[in-house]
Amino acid sequence: TISWKGLGNRVRLALNVPNSLENNFSINILGYVQDDTKAFVNDAILRDKDVLVEQYLPQTFWIEGQVPEDFKENNLNIGIDIFKSFGYEDEEKFCTIDVPVKVKNVVLKPLNESKFFLDLWQHPSCLARMYKVELWSDIHFEIIDNYLKELASLGEKVATVIVSDYPWAGQSCYKVYKNPSNLYEYNMVSVSKGLDGKIKCNFESMDKYISIADKHKMAQEIDLFGLLGNWCAGEFGNPVEGYKDPIRVRYFDESDKVFKFINNTDDLKEYIGLVLNHLIECGLWDRVRIIADEPNNPEVVKECIEFINSTVGTHQVKYKSATHDQNFLDRAKDEIDDMSINLKLTIQNYKDIENLKKKINNNGGILTWFVCCFPEKPNSFISSPFVENRIIGWYTYYFGLDGFLRWDYNLWTEDPWKDSSYKFPIWKAGDMFFVYPGKDLKPVRSVRVENLRFGIQDFELFTMLEKEKGREYIEVELMQELLNKKENAEIKGFGDIELGYSLDNCGYDKVKKYVLELLERL
Repeated sequence: TISWKGLGNRVRLALNVPNSLENNFSINILGYVQDDTKAFVNDAILRDKDVLVEQYLPQTFWIEGQVPEDFKENNLNIGIDIFKSFGYEDEEKFCTIDVPVKVKNVVLKPLNESKFFLDLWQHPSCLARMYKVELWSDIHFEIIDNYLKELASLGEKVATVIVSDYPWAGQSCYKVYKNPSNLYEYNMVSVSKGLDGKIKCNFESMDKYISIADKHKMAQEIDLFGLLGNWCAGEFGNPVEGYKDPIRVRYFDESDKVFKFINNTDDLKEYIGLVLNHLIECGLWDRVRIIADEPNNPEVVKECIEFINSTVGTHQVKYKSATHDQNFLDRAKDEIDDMSINLKLTIQNYKDIENLKKKINNNGGILTWFVCCFPEKPNSFISSPFVENRIIGWYTYYFGLDGFLRWDYNLWTEDPWKDSSYKFPIWKAGDMFFVYPGKDLKPVRSVRVENLRFGIQDFELFTMLEKEKGREYIEVELMQELLNKKENAEIKGFGDIELGYSLDNCGYDKVKKYVLELLERL
């Protein structure tokens, strides 16, 4: 096709690979997005077949492929044929760029079989809002299916299940007037109160969400959001009188024919009991965790845990926390079965991580780490060097953790293609999402998320090599020069961490190549 400017200079790229691999390789246009400073960054891996290239703005491309397990050759050549034309002239081949690829006899499992515990939170209500479809409608679930399928390809292990309204209070979006955006998440459970005064629940949407996650093999764990550690009780309100956690559950009262919010602990206890017992009856209980996001008051958490436990009789409830507070980590870790600690706590406790992980793992739990709007680096912002996404997998192995958690997969501003800057400088563009909303109801991948994928693949290779070489060899001989010694990491202030890692992607590639050579000899 041609642009609105007409028949000017046109360039076409085509991949030239062996016929047997032509369906295994692809080339994509990289699309520009802007960070908070309005700098252009090639982050979006577009599915568009053409683009208008503006003068003085370089155009880059994303070429990827997968060599099948039964490929017999040691070398592969990828040719990139470049054609040019002008006006009505015949197209002519301008040049061919040959890219030689060495193929190692090492098989990497699909990431959904990976040991790396990836926990990227999903925001399903945002999907309905972005595509302007009815919440929990058939087309909404079609979109959810598309997004979970892509997420599962990264090796996601957790289904985000939201069982109350506005658990994050919309990230306080009601206070943000620059690039105003609706960030509220809604209950997956439809709640009503019958004429007899009893709470009733329709679990159809929740069950369907879990079923889709199961289909894509990304529901190893089912995390319930909205029952513990809800945000902004003071400024956003708490409808339940006498209960310290602001759980907000909207229901339809069949007697009054109006919507209300649960406002007493009797109804709240009945509601929580219905939700948890439904999951027990569905045979999902061993996978269920009730998660608290960044709690900082261990006494309130313990009090709420006792209340929740009382709703399911003798069944043991498992709890999980994304923690940034050392006091909470010290005082509440006996109540928490699964733990994710931020990078600051990871550094502060690096000598004790092995024992903490062993204790959590022995009880069937998982220990991960996370970054969020801080630290400045390493992180996954649009402005972050792409390699900082890759080293997530490296540091996960280096610190001896099970995996990585981040609150973002698909939470967007009103139009992330035009303006993804939000709450700057507290937040940075890209903090809220790893993928962009595509016009075809599917996610548009980013270079950031693909570098995260590379890092998880590297983690898997290290895990494979560990069986022969041991962890100490990998940490000291292969990783330490690039990642710096753990004891040299500095916490300079809130959000200011200096790990001392290399930003040279070639260095990480060099180690990966060496690991592949070692594995090939085994």
